[in-house]
Amino acid sequence: MLAAALASLIPDPASATGPVTVSDPVPGPPPVDVASYLVVDYDTGQILAAKDPHRALYPASTLKILTADTLIPRLDPDLEVTPKAADFAAEPDGSVVGMTAGVTYSVAELWRATFVESANDAVAELAHLSGGLAATTAAMEREARSLGARDTTNIVDADGYDQDGQTTSAYDLALFARAGLHLPAFRAYCDLKHATFPGPDGSTLSLTNHDPLVLGYPGMIGIKSGLTTTAGHTYVGAATRDGHTIIETLMLGGADISDQAADLMDWAFAADGKVAPVALLGGSPAPPTSIPTTPTPTLTPTPTPTITPTPAPKSTPPPRPVTRIEAVARPRSTTPPWSGAAWLGAVAALAAVAVPVGTRGMHRRRM
Repeated sequence: MLAAALASLIPDPASATGPVTVSDPVPGPPPVDVASYLVVDYDTGQILAAKDPHRALYPASTLKILTADTLIPRLDPDLEVTPKAADFAAEPDGSVVGMTAGVTYSVAELWRATFVESANDAVAELAHLSGGLAATTAAMEREARSLGARDTTNIVDADGYDQDGQTTSAYDLALFARAGLHLPAFRAYCDLKHATFPGPDGSTLSLTNHDPLVLGYPGMIGIKSGLTTTAGHTYVGAATRDGHTIIETLMLGGADISDQAADLMDWAFAADGKVAPVALLGGSPAPPTSIPTTPTPTLTPTPTPTITPTPAPKSTPPPRPVTRIEAVARPRSTTPPWSGAAWLGAVAALAAVAVPVGTRGMHRRRM
């Protein structure tokens, strides 16, 4: 034991000649407590990290990303409608903004409520304006296929509410998010921190984004979060920093999913351009030759048997608001070699002290 302690005191020979100048390698991604995730560079499509990215899971409101990809190009944002109650009927225990029959709304206002308030009643009205729910879900199916999303199955609603067999994957959600960010209107809607919405009797409702990262994470564009009993907490986000835009998708997480997403995003910004991608998102151009050292295959799904989604984690208190402070790199130690006197002092101290050896040993549906 004394010999091992003395060995730990022996200085690295390299320290005798000054500080080490070789850059530290970028560590691997942090442990993320979700069933599935994927991190991708928006511009290049390089997948930086992934965990079980093709696993079939319930999407909750993150399916609204595909709804937006499908309907934003089809509906004039300035179009106004004064709907009947039946036009915007939504699931009774889902998230709604509180639309009122006889009040006039613009399509743009419906989209703001969809992104900021995750309003299922607004989505129902958008589907009504697009020819009805059946026509909308059929169009969503076609949009998913056109984007190369092969893990998304049995689309029967436009809001992501739990439906038997209506599943997607972290991989497909990244495809939907990347396609959406190509649309200026999509990007503007998901970046909103606050919005207003027409209320009954001429009133105005004030809406605040449900996503704490949109409110506090540096460079956050936002996209969409979700929550249902079966899906647990789901999250799709994008952020931009120093010329890099990162998309991340997380599925079947707990109430701390915002913290998990922030940690993963921090790592992605540190790693982007410095690690070889594990694959390319479908339909992406080839990555720059200066980054990977070996060819990187395109990640494609493999046939798997039907998976019954895992029950959501037990509800825990909601995460605290996220505030991020940029980390500052610390220089490597330049401690000089030990003197002879220091060696003798260390030996004497170890000999005089006996060192003991220790042992170490869901809640209601919501969209």
